Amino acid sequence: MHFVILRLLKHNELGMFHAYRRLGKEVAKQRAINFDAEVVVRVFPAAKRADRIELSLRYETDASVQKKDQWIKRQEKNWRMEGNCPKDDLYQFVRPGCLFAMIVDSGVRPAVGAWAVFSADDPVTRTILANPESCDLTSNSMVALHGDEGSRTLALLQQAKPHLFEHKESPVGDRDQEPGTRQQSPGGPHLPPDPKRLVNILASVGHTLPSAVADIVDNSISKDATEIHITFGRPDSGHGRWMTITDNGIGMNQDRLAEAMRIGSEAVYGGADLGKFGYGLKGASWSQTKRFTVISRQAKGPVHHLTWDADNMTSWVASNEPLAPWIATATTVGEHGTCVFWENMRPPLSMPTAKGTDPFTAEVAELERHLGLVFHRFLDGKASGRRKVTVFINGTRVISNDPVGHPRVAAYDQKQIRVPVTNGNALVQVRAYLLPSEDEIKALHGPDTIAARQDLDRIGMYGRRNESQGIYVYRNNRLIQWGGWHQIWGTVDEKTKLARVTVDFGSDLDDLLSVNISKQQVKLSQQLQTEIKKIADVARKDSQRKFRPAKPQTTTTTGASGRTASVQSGAPGEVAPGAQPNKASSVPAEKQTSVRSVRTTAFAWKLNTGLTGGQEIQVSASEVELAALANAISEDQGATRALASFLERLDRAAVQATLLTRKGRE
Repeated sequence: MHFVILRLLKHNELGMFHAYRRLGKEVAKQRAINFDAEVVVRVFPAAKRADRIELSLRYETDASVQKKDQWIKRQEKNWRMEGNCPKDDLYQFVRPGCLFAMIVDSGVRPAVGAWAVFSADDPVTRTILANPESCDLTSNSMVALHGDEGSRTLALLQQAKPHLFEHKESPVGDRDQEPGTRQQSPGGPHLPPDPKRLVNILASVGHTLPSAVADIVDNSISKDATEIHITFGRPDSGHGRWMTITDNGIGMNQDRLAEAMRIGSEAVYGGADLGKFGYGLKGASWSQTKRFTVISRQAKGPVHHLTWDADNMTSWVASNEPLAPWIATATTVGEHGTCVFWENMRPPLSMPTAKGTDPFTAEVAELERHLGLVFHRFLDGKASGRRKVTVFINGTRVISNDPVGHPRVAAYDQKQIRVPVTNGNALVQVRAYLLPSEDEIKALHGPDTIAARQDLDRIGMYGRRNESQGIYVYRNNRLIQWGGWHQIWGTVDEKTKLARVTVDFGSDLDDLLSVNISKQQVKLSQQLQTEIKKIADVARKDSQRKFRPAKPQTTTTTGASGRTASVQSGAPGEVAPGAQPNKASSVPAEKQTSVRSVRTTAFAWKLNTGLTGGQEIQVSASEVELAALANAISEDQGATRALASFLERLDRAAVQATLLTRKGRE
């Protein structure tokens, strides 16, 4: 059993190296490297009752690579690796935060392997910590990776130190081999997969109906669709559960359609495409039905269609038999585009429910909310390099739901994180946001309680707002994972529920961030989580302050007799006359409203809450008249507050969107 073990070393472990002791910085004399009990149990499961595990390990010296017997010894709670304190000068670089890396085969006794230490700024350290294989180092002091779990890390270590980690000894009992290296039999029976069983396997990737539809919508957007019409047939309409997803994209000819229907198609994706494996169409469709048909047409070309039926795939030949008349009518495409038709769909194991509506209506509403959230940037025309997309479900337009798009959301500065990749660095954009509290939203809408409740529902993703806090991960502007703090914080604090962080990356980081086959999960590396934590911590603390009770102010008064007395005054959040404002108060003193001109065409104006709590009016320089007005009144606080209030009313009436649309046409 081969494992890669990683640990970021601390002060009390560096005394193992004489070079560190000679610097006079040793803070403890344990002179050993700590091993977490969880790692020991996983790597050495047969040593549960042992107090000492024998090791034979290679390591670097000033002269060469040497081998030495060492051991892992049980302590009160954890374990320590002892038996070797190198005196070599090459370890003068060791400092807290260095990366300890070990490759060990625990399938023999004594276990054999090698270890090395890399400085915190070594490219090896930076690359390993930028790899999601190391993501658990955010919440754990040590990780043990087996097989494919640590394949990239192993390859990197072998490339960096081949003399140490590519040792050719093959211990007795080692059966771990790379795929394709086993001796192949010269003959044997031909064993093609059973189609029905394979379809069942491919369909079990964790799709729900909304996520499956989103996977098809990905393909439509990637093919330049600007309109997508989804028809979800009523289950009592005579044809059972069925659905069509029709777009006005570029469509496919006969050969492209055949390739698209191939399992594991050899699709070539551009850097901004939403597809990934050439699998989404088949996996998403089979997750909902045994039988699906794709109808497609290129401009001025004929209409082509192919059908996969899981009950009739013994020859692996897709059917192009004529469609039933009602299906042909339901799947009509325009001058160009594609339609995906799902027939006899399986009902979900648990139907969604909503007060006052039937389950089918609730299912449609759940689909609309999912698409409005996942594709909100495309629906709003804010996806860079893409035209605005409109989606309809049974004729009703899907409304976008930007998780940080509320006009009272405070945006912090955007940060760029450089992630090491093979050919240099890839960029990840990270930005924190602070949502308005429930009281602030209610105050915004005044007596309109219905509007306030709608606002709260949308901002809380129609669930519990506490569960919607956290990280929102976007791949090529498409939201793929949201909510929760990954391994950064183990618990969800009610008082941090107003904090959200967006993380944006491109498909060039798919492999590095382990985007899964259904594009619903991603692993954030230790490096990313460390940087995100710094950015998110500010928003989390500001969220906590909004829920922190105000401290009453104490003032000192002097009476006629000359005696002094301390007096508490003011309701929570109020400041006593002559006293300084309490910085921790959840009701701060009135803040200044500022005006700032920005160069952008994404908006005409935008209202933000700054880090100090003051309101900021951002005005696009392209809106000449508005920018001139804002500049003219910028010194008058009463006027700027009135302008902010007026612009806020215009936002609620969606005036800005109409203005930008008309301006775009001009």
